[in-house]
Order: sequence, then C-alpha cells, then structure tokens
Amino acid sequence: MNDRPMAGNAGKMETREWVLPILAGLVALVPYVLNRGLFARLFWFGDEFDLIDQISRLGFWHWVWMVFAENFVPIFKVLWGGAVLAFGGSYAAMILLVWLTHAMNVALLGRLMRACGLPWIAVLTAQVLFGLSSTNYETLAWSVQWSAVLSVTFMLLGMDAFQRGRTAGEQVVSAALSALSFSRGVLTGPVIASGVLLGGGKTGTVTTTRLRRAGWLLIPSLGVAALITLLASGNHQHMRGHLADAAVYGLWYLCANPAHELLGVESYGWHTVAVLGTAKVALVIWCLARSTGRTRVFFLMLVLFELGNAALLGIGRFHTGIAATLASRYQYASLIGFTPILGFAVAGLLERIPGPARIRSTIAVVLLGVLTGHLIQGWTQDLDEFTAWRGTQSRRILFEDPAPAVDAVPGIPGLPMERAKLLIRDYHLH
Repeated sequence: MNDRPMAGNAGKMETREWVLPILAGLVALVPYVLNRGLFARLFWFGDEFDLIDQISRLGFWHWVWMVFAENFVPIFKVLWGGAVLAFGGSYAAMILLVWLTHAMNVALLGRLMRACGLPWIAVLTAQVLFGLSSTNYETLAWSVQWSAVLSVTFMLLGMDAFQRGRTAGEQVVSAALSALSFSRGVLTGPVIASGVLLGGGKTGTVTTTRLRRAGWLLIPSLGVAALITLLASGNHQHMRGHLADAAVYGLWYLCANPAHELLGVESYGWHTVAVLGTAKVALVIWCLARSTGRTRVFFLMLVLFELGNAALLGIGRFHTGIAATLASRYQYASLIGFTPILGFAVAGLLERIPGPARIRSTIAVVLLGVLTGHLIQGWTQDLDEFTAWRGTQSRRILFEDPAPAVDAVPGIPGLPMERAKLLIRDYHLH
C-alpha cells in the first residue's frame, strides 16, 4: 500500500504549516485590542525623551552611530527614530508597532518549531505562553523595548534559515541585524553557530565547512561586542570586585524566570528560587533526553541563549539588586528561551494519556483554550497601575502641573523640564 499522502491532503498539510502559526500570531494581538484604552494612556517616558533629545542635539545620522551605555544599536535607532518622525510623534503608533512585531515573533516561533519537527501541541503551547503572557507588559508597553523585540525577530529568522537549510548568508545577515538592534543580540551569532557545529542534528564530526560557517556567524557578534567593550560605558567597564555579584544575579535570573512570574509565586527567597531552578534544570534534561535530531539541537541552542542572556544580564544589571531579576522587561527573552521546551514536555505528557488520539486532541484543545483565557485576563490588572504611572501621571506632570520641578521629567530627572516641553512641541509628541 502506498503510504505517501494524496496530493489534496499534502496541500492541506502544507497550508496548515503556515496558517496556524500566523493565526497564533494574530491571537497574540488580543490583549492589545481588548486593552487599547489602557494603552492609550501611555506617553513618552524616560529613555525615549533622552533619545529624542540626542536626535535634536546631534542630528539624526550622527545619533544613529553613537554608542551609549552598553549599546551599539544603529539598526534599532534607524527604525525607532524613523518611526518617531514618520508617525508624527504618535506614541500610540509606536506601541502598535511593537505589538505587530511581537505578533510576528509569535508566528515565527511557530514556524521555527515546526521546522525542528516539534508536534503541534508543543508549538501552540509555546506560542500561547510566549504570545499572551502579561509578564511581558513592560516590554510591550514601552517603545524603547522594541529594541529587544526586534533582536528576537532577527534571531528567529536566522534560526529558521538554519533549520530549513537556507543559505549561510541569510543566517549571517540575521545575526548581524540582531546584534545591531539590541546589546544582548550579540548572542544570536553564537547560538546559530552552535547549531552549525552540532550539524543541525545530523551525525558526523565537525568539518572544516562547519567551522568556517560558524566563524562567519561569530563575526558580527564579536565586532559589536568589541565596539561595546571599547567605546561604551556600563558595568562591563567596572567589573573588578563584582564578578561574584554578576554571577549571583545571572544565576538568580536564570533559576527564577519565567516560572516565578508565570505561576504568580509570592515568595522570592533563596529556597523558592532553588526549587524553581531545580525544576527547570530537571525539565530541560528530561526534554533533551527524550528529543533527537533537529529538535534536540534546537533545545541546545535555546539553552545556550538562556545561559548567555543570564550572563550578560548579570554583568549589565547586577547593581540594580536581586529583586530586579523579576522585572517585566527581562521576561521576553526568558519566555522565548524556555516555552518551546515546556511545550515539548506538555506534548510528551499528553501522549501518555491512554485511549484514542481524538481524546488526547480534545484534552489539548480544552487546555489551550483555558490557558489562553487565563493569560488574556491577566493583562488588565498588570496594565492598570503601569499605564497610570507611565501615562496619566506623566501627562499630568508635563502638561497640567502648574509648577513642575525643574528636573521632574518622568523617568529621566536629569533632563530639564523646559527642554522636555520643547521636544514635545518640536516633535509633536502626543
């Protein structure tokens, strides 16, 4: 008997391979649509005023190539600064742009996971958790965080190009764009290079060709890292005596996230973090042991990404204190690194349920529906306080306070109030 699928069935399967991930990406926009009134409160804040001030003082193209803090991100600057000008200072348009990019990332994650041979239940579980989790509220409600979101976009594109066997040039370009969009985007090159060295799941020794391709992938990351090390300010310039602080911060972040916020854990003592970290390591080991080929290589790449991200965060943010490891802006990378592994574990557990496949499929659909509804409901509560602070209060200080303090610009007290009001007028910020 011929086991090959009929042409009609093959066409339906091929359509599903790109339609379902896109649909999941569109579902990721639901929190934005349902809470658009809260998002409308938001206003330009902190680093955004600083960047616009730099554009005004230095000129757009000079500003694009400037290194600041631990960042050298000309790709992000061109896109972000261009959007500020193109949208006429509309903050609502900037936030919508961040959300549309996030929706694309959710779709790309699904495509990538399918390219790695993961089952649909694993794919959809990861997409729902990554796409709808309200722990991302700061990342998706502050336009400067578009930097981190864009970096993930290019990383997913590069990993997908690698898994689908497309040209090495596409992978190198993706690695370069990621590194030039966000400081921790320098991890994209090494992450894809690790997959190349592992052979994408194929057996065999490391060849000269693999070494050459891996080397090309490392060049953008090494170049950007060198520029940051030599020219940018930040903690990396003052690490003497702080290596232990950075290591503790990174380890704490790695163990606690994303489970601490996803589960709504109240305690944040070392015992809680130890339990969460142990469970996370055990789950990763279990999934690596049960996976093979491209799937296992994909998981190893994600593990490397999480380790690298934790190390760089430890270096860059150890001075902010351990509690800051739970900050919403740091959840995006943690979710993208862990949810595919968690999705694989969920799929494995469902496979153990006895009975016909349709029963397992029904259970999976019900669980995904319940999870989707639960995650969507979490947004209103998380956004209410955040948007009041980043929007309502900011607007009051900037537009209504009859005698605001000279240095009371929300989020960036070093910028004089009169200068902020001048930027609002010149760039039509609204």
